Amino acid sequence: MPIDLGLQRVTRLLSLLGNPHFRWKSIHIAGTNGKGSICAYLSSILTQSKIKNGKFTSPHLIRRSDCITINDEYVSNALFEEVESKINKLNAMNELKCTEFEILTCCAFEIFKILQIEVAVIEVGLGGRLDATNVLPPYPIRDDYNGGVIATGIAKIGLDHENILGSTLREIATEKAGIIKENIPCIVDGTNDNDSLQVFKEISDLKHSKLYVMNENDNDLPFNAKSLHSPLRGSYQLSNLLVSLKIIELISKIFNITQESVKKGVLEVKWPGRLQELKLQYCKTKPSVRVLLDGAHNKSATIELSKYLASNVRNQNESDKGLIFIMAITKGKKIDALLAPLIKPQDTVILTTFGKVDGMPWISCCDPESLKNEYLKYTKNVEIQKNQVDAIKFAIEKPQKNIVICGSLYLVGDYLRMHENNI
Repeated sequence: MPIDLGLQRVTRLLSLLGNPHFRWKSIHIAGTNGKGSICAYLSSILTQSKIKNGKFTSPHLIRRSDCITINDEYVSNALFEEVESKINKLNAMNELKCTEFEILTCCAFEIFKILQIEVAVIEVGLGGRLDATNVLPPYPIRDDYNGGVIATGIAKIGLDHENILGSTLREIATEKAGIIKENIPCIVDGTNDNDSLQVFKEISDLKHSKLYVMNENDNDLPFNAKSLHSPLRGSYQLSNLLVSLKIIELISKIFNITQESVKKGVLEVKWPGRLQELKLQYCKTKPSVRVLLDGAHNKSATIELSKYLASNVRNQNESDKGLIFIMAITKGKKIDALLAPLIKPQDTVILTTFGKVDGMPWISCCDPESLKNEYLKYTKNVEIQKNQVDAIKFAIEKPQKNIVICGSLYLVGDYLRMHENNI
């Protein structure tokens, strides 16, 4: 069923499972852009600190079970399918009518219980206040349980899903801030606009939650943050790292986390599909093709992608023959907001499609034909290749050498799946 926010169904289903989310401590992360990167940093640092952890992020890239990791490794598909089957039966038997995301959330929580993790890193699916993950209670729950949220974090807020979350940044920030828990610290990205920061302060004050606003110019950055090396590309990653490191600093009162494990965790972090350079193996019998993959699918993300391309790709070639973009767009997105920061007159755009998204039947791709006129406002070099392999083949024949695949995380996932199947 399509998106239907609310906590009643998922609360009931988790109760039938024996409330698995009461068994482990958790860190809860919301935001429009950057929350996945924060989760990736946290999981990597916890793993390097020998703290058994689970991570739950969405949407998946290649297969649905990829949403769930244990110590930074994907959970086995066999375990995922076994747990999913059990939960689907419970849902049907009790006529709960849980959404696909609620089922997925329960799968993650049950797997974390089965594998006896110490701490979970949980990314909000959509919004925060009414998201299924917001069933997580603050720590401590009760004397007979050792679980609960020990910290919350909020990444950069931007305009996205306005039809559900609100049309202004203040409205969206209010929904995101719904994860702030009573007496539990909240760490936020200080590059957020003043309206959003004011919302976070108001709600944290109301919840008696200590608020930490992280800025790169602060005098006392945790773990000597600017000296750490991260493989994740993009200037914005420093803001995500600062939120992660402050959370780690705070929870190090509970867990044994050293400067060395933080350093190694940041160095070893993995977050595919976001400014990821890849030698794409699109065919078993053809040479690989170097591409840049990025799941940018809203205005804020495409602005950051544009900045990265300007400083790291476009300026490397004085003649600037332009870039080749292979793009697909999810139905319902505001096209102008995506294209204006990104596409230049000298660029070539190849419009393609992405396939059906497993577990998300309400998601569908725009017909490239319907998008062409929008793209022609920014460049006259617009082609349509609905088959993804044909899109790559067409790109290879162009004189430009820099290929960027973006516009949808689902499209990026399709190409990563193609690569995996051909290596």
